Amino acid sequence: MKNCCEYLELLYAIWWVGAVAVPINCKLPPAEACYVAGDTQARLIVTDDGQLFPRDALPPGCRELDREDMGTLISTVSALPRTPYPRHADDLAWLFYTSSTTGRSRGVMLSHGNLMAISLCYHLDVDPISAEDAVVYAEPMSHGAGLYNFIHVRRAARHVVPDSRGFKADELFELARRLGNVSVSVAPSMLKRMVEQARRQGHAGEGIKTIVYSDAPMHLADLKDALDTFGQRLTLPPRQIREVAMRGATVMQGYWCLVDGWLLTSANDTHAP
Repeated sequence: MKNCCEYLELLYAIWWVGAVAVPINCKLPPAEACYVAGDTQARLIVTDDGQLFPRDALPPGCRELDREDMGTLISTVSALPRTPYPRHADDLAWLFYTSSTTGRSRGVMLSHGNLMAISLCYHLDVDPISAEDAVVYAEPMSHGAGLYNFIHVRRAARHVVPDSRGFKADELFELARRLGNVSVSVAPSMLKRMVEQARRQGHAGEGIKTIVYSDAPMHLADLKDALDTFGQRLTLPPRQIREVAMRGATVMQGYWCLVDGWLLTSANDTHAP
């Protein structure tokens, strides 16, 4: 599915019944999407029109549902659970399929404990969030943007899906001016387009509280342009470049069905846990 309010409803419904969410980027080629469905042995797939997957390409017992028919599905259930299905911190919550240098997407395993840590640590390490804030889902909710929903749900903040259901820099700036206190997650290429559009229309970041970029490395020149346009700088000593290695409660549990599937660090040709 493209970004939509129902995305959040689906995610929380999945976890309410104790299942695992496997969001897939709607721009993924059909063959790759079928691979993910098979790799996870998916039981239910919700798409924008319910007709994305060939029936014989789905795992046995799996059905595809139009997002408009979610209410119909609920009406067929004899007894809806009144409380969330109990889960432990180590239990799998989200399979996050990411692009791979090995030729196949790999499922990053995020546990309920990971998601809880992300939700709690963001306020301490990145940004305090309140009900006056708004998160705008311009990047696919199947990826980084979707992870930021937890932080804003906890603080009863506003959740905004643009009319385009995607990324348009001028649309994002208009939302920021209108709503104020906007946070947005973007890829480096999107941030570069934001900078270019801001300079064209004389926008200096009004209404934007936080921009988080991820998903890929960013060229140093593009990063400097973004800082010159939108402000705030946290600098390293001169002539130093750093790479951050992490471990802790927010770090993934490994790759789905790939015991040795850790990231290959090309710089030293070793596998880094």
